[in-house]
Amino acid sequence: MEETMDIRQVYDRHSRRLYNMSLRIVGDPSDAEEVMHDTLLKYHDFARKKELRELSGWLSSVCIRKSIDKLRERHRYRNFLERCAREEPPETICDSAEEAEYDIGRIKEAMASLPDHYRLVLSLHLFEGYDYEEIAQITSAKESTIRTLYMRGRQKLAAMLKKTDNGQS
Repeated sequence: MEETMDIRQVYDRHSRRLYNMSLRIVGDPSDAEEVMHDTLLKYHDFARKKELRELSGWLSSVCIRKSIDKLRERHRYRNFLERCAREEPPETICDSAEEAEYDIGRIKEAMASLPDHYRLVLSLHLFEGYDYEEIAQITSAKESTIRTLYMRGRQKLAAMLKKTDNGQS
């Protein structure tokens, strides 16, 4: 059980991680900063700080939920399941052998330009380490839908990176 810290210590220790986590999900720096601050304010107002067993996990959970709420607020998240059901799957699938190494900046740009539903699933799975079942619980979607979103999002990301790679050659 972590000793209760004041808000300045919590901010110094966790703000960068929370901001980056939210940015990967919402894709907008100002929204990510707002989510990070809202998360820290929730901790500040939380009456039972001493009962928290793992502050980092609690903050991550709050940040993820607030990031998802931010997506809903922007009216894109509300219909993502319907849009996914209507989309045609891509004709080609990238093999691991075909995938090239890309610099982090290009990957960040490509991730930011993905539709929200793909960015959400990719971020939670690849960067935050959640499995498909956990992501399904967080988003209230079916696990099979999450797997499909992950696969399609990964394919779109690879295609975007390949396109920018061909454009730079």
